[in-house]
Amino acid sequence: MQEAVESLRQEYGRDAVILHTIQKRRWLWGRLGPKRYEVLGAIDPTFKSPQTNTKPHALEHAASSEGGLNHDASRLDPSMSEAVQSLYGRLVRRDIPKDVTQGLLKDVLTRLPKQDWNDEAKIWTRLCSLVAERVATVDPWEFSGDQRIVVLIGPTGVGKTTTIAKIAANFSLIGDKNVGLITVDTYRIAAVEQLKTYAEIIGIPVQVAYSPRELKDCIERMADRDLILIDTAGRSHNNYLQIGELKNYLEGIEAEIHLVISATTKSRDVDEIIKAFGQVSIDRVIITKLDETATYGVVLQTCERTKAPLSFVTTGQGVPEDIEVATNDKIAQLILGDA
Repeated sequence: MQEAVESLRQEYGRDAVILHTIQKRRWLWGRLGPKRYEVLGAIDPTFKSPQTNTKPHALEHAASSEGGLNHDASRLDPSMSEAVQSLYGRLVRRDIPKDVTQGLLKDVLTRLPKQDWNDEAKIWTRLCSLVAERVATVDPWEFSGDQRIVVLIGPTGVGKTTTIAKIAANFSLIGDKNVGLITVDTYRIAAVEQLKTYAEIIGIPVQVAYSPRELKDCIERMADRDLILIDTAGRSHNNYLQIGELKNYLEGIEAEIHLVISATTKSRDVDEIIKAFGQVSIDRVIITKLDETATYGVVLQTCERTKAPLSFVTTGQGVPEDIEVATNDKIAQLILGDA
């Protein structure tokens, strides 16, 4: 441990303050293997020591290149101000990926005068505005005579069928639109019956397509519908054959594609899901199961990676009530938590 502390101070000077130390092992979830130590330190940019440091650590220097944030996304430049260090930790604890967190803080610092770089309240205010900018949202569809075809895609278990029922019920019963349902999910047990039950309750037609050709036929038979919602089978993002099959179904169809991701998805899986489903053009994003987690970094991560706007979020199992139109400020507040 002493070697780790000494190494930190040799690298950043004797003024480095040790904030936290931890002992780790490499194997079997940290229970076996050789010991190693991690030391978290910081430098007070306002403190001037008579000693000569091996590296300059003034705040101006820290933020002069790449916003003072380290190229290694796994850690923050220890010469950053205490305010930035504190906010970095808060954002990571909100399950926002470290590289996204660093990018946000870098952007914020470029928008603030240098005298505010150690003012956590001012950084936080600007950060809230920035996240609201980064999470693009779209208003509900406007119907002016043109039919809309909307396809929901995504991994297994994210709630696509329930989400389609919520959208259908709202636009049919409340929006007074002619809505039709189509499902190509013929793999999952009782999936067709589930959608038929929803359709019967709402009072709208539903059709089943067992092949790409049948899907096109179903769409043609629903030419009188204002809105056609298409449910697809959940696909594993690790099974590229299944993703290819989905792409084959949608080829030649003029539709708006919504990627559905659960807010409970692990951060490390989000990138793989987006990479896999990115073979199909992603126009919009729907985040489900907001009620099943307490941190929402996945929302920001998904919007950042897909570059697609957020259309809806769901907040429970209730049909049709547990769905909301996404708004920038509300989603930003959800992501960042309380000030």
